[in-house]
Amino acid sequence: MKILTICQRKGGNGKSTCALNLAHAFALEGKRVLLIDTDDQRNTTSTIPTRRPVIKTVESLLLEDEVCVEDVVEKTLWDGVDLVAGDLGLSATASELDVLHDGHLRLLTKLLVVEGYDLCIIDTSPSLNMLTVNAMCASHGIFIPLTSNYFSLEGLAQTLEAYRKVRESLRKDIRLFGAAFVIHDGRTVLAREVQEKVKEQYPELLCETVIGRNIKIEEAQVRKQSIFSYAPADRGAAQYRALAAELEGRMAR
Repeated sequence: MKILTICQRKGGNGKSTCALNLAHAFALEGKRVLLIDTDDQRNTTSTIPTRRPVIKTVESLLLEDEVCVEDVVEKTLWDGVDLVAGDLGLSATASELDVLHDGHLRLLTKLLVVEGYDLCIIDTSPSLNMLTVNAMCASHGIFIPLTSNYFSLEGLAQTLEAYRKVRESLRKDIRLFGAAFVIHDGRTVLAREVQEKVKEQYPELLCETVIGRNIKIEEAQVRKQSIFSYAPADRGAAQYRALAAELEGRMAR
C-alpha cells in the first residue's frame, strides 16, 4: 500500500477537496483507497457519506494500543473508498501524543499491518502538530496543494521546511511527490505571477496538471459528493483524473 499525505501549512488551499476528489479518482480506476482524516475541522469526514454512523475515529486509533485500523474504518457510499473519520477533539489528541515516547510513530505502527488497500491518502490540518507529524512519518511521500495567491506561496515554503525537518530527523526515506495548483484562476495577473514564481523556484516539484477555480467542485462538496458523481462531464472531473494519473506516475518512480 502506498501512503500519501496531503499537507499545506496555510489553510484554504483545498487540502480536503483534493483528498476527497483524488481518493474517488483513484477508486474509479479500480484501486481500493483508505482515506484518513487527521484534521479537527473534519471537512473530509463531513463530506463523504458513510454507510452507517461513525462509531470510532482516528483519535481511538492513535491513542488506544489495542485498536487497529479495521476497528475504526467505515465503508463509504463511494465505491472503493473507506474512511477513518476525524474528530473535533483532535487538538487534545495532539497534546496527548506529544508526551508519548513513540507519539510521532503511532499512525505508522497501525498502518504497517493493514492489508487490502492499494493507496492510503491522509488529510491533515494546516498546523504542524503531532497529528501532521504522525501523518508524514507514516507516509511514503507528501503532496502539496496550492492556490494562486501569495499566502499559498508562503505555505509552500513552510511546508517544505516541515518536510525537511521530518526527513532529517524522523523519516529519512519520505519523498516529495509534488505540488499542484488545485484552485487556480488563470484570468488574473496575480494568479499568473504566483504560478510563474512557483515554476521558477520549484520546477521539478510542480505538477503539470492545473485545476481551475470551479464552482462545480465547490457545489459537489456541499452536496457530499465528489466532482465525479456530481458533474462527471465537467472539466473539473477531467482535471482531477489527470492529476491522479500524474501523481500515480510520480509515486511509481
